[in-house]
Amino acid sequence: MRRTPRQQRSLQAVKTILEATARLVEIHGLQGLTTARIAEQAGYGVGTLYEYFPNKHAILIAMARQELDKVVEAIQSSLTQADADGEGESSVTQRVVRALIRGFSGRQRLRGALIVAMISEGHFSELTTPIERVVKFLHRPDRGVAEENLGSLPPEQLYVLMRAVVGALRAWAMEGGDRLSPQTLEVELARLVQSYVRDASGPLPL
Repeated sequence: MRRTPRQQRSLQAVKTILEATARLVEIHGLQGLTTARIAEQAGYGVGTLYEYFPNKHAILIAMARQELDKVVEAIQSSLTQADADGEGESSVTQRVVRALIRGFSGRQRLRGALIVAMISEGHFSELTTPIERVVKFLHRPDRGVAEENLGSLPPEQLYVLMRAVVGALRAWAMEGGDRLSPQTLEVELARLVQSYVRDASGPLPL
């Protein structure tokens, strides 16, 4: 951003610009997105938009970081709540997968476009934040290792497993979630995790 908004009026302007961009991306995708169209959708002049953002890419990155914060918050909230009430008979695998799906759900076309924007602008490393939050949850000192041994996986195996899961979630978000319902995705990802954990201690296939 060119300058950080501090007053209520400036904060509202930035919020309106980001929401206008979100609506345009959700309806039309990234193709044809321009600062002029964003300003028109937001109800501001282009000059007002340029006070805060140098170009549309800066707007997309700001939006992506905002959405990523929401994903992390949703995952943390879901994991905390699931840990408190046990989510009925759900296993730790199902709780982790469900938390990730909840984090990536909602306005999927927008989130898919923002993932593309983050990658194209060289900010891929920031997309691993949800993974690190889940790994931290699994390795908490007060968590036993008996529940499907997720927390006891060696770091390299947990690295591969979590990125496989989040990679599938990103693909689901980028494709709009049309091919699989959240419920089906949860079942299949839980199956993937359980199969990996079950076979992780066995011999490597030749």
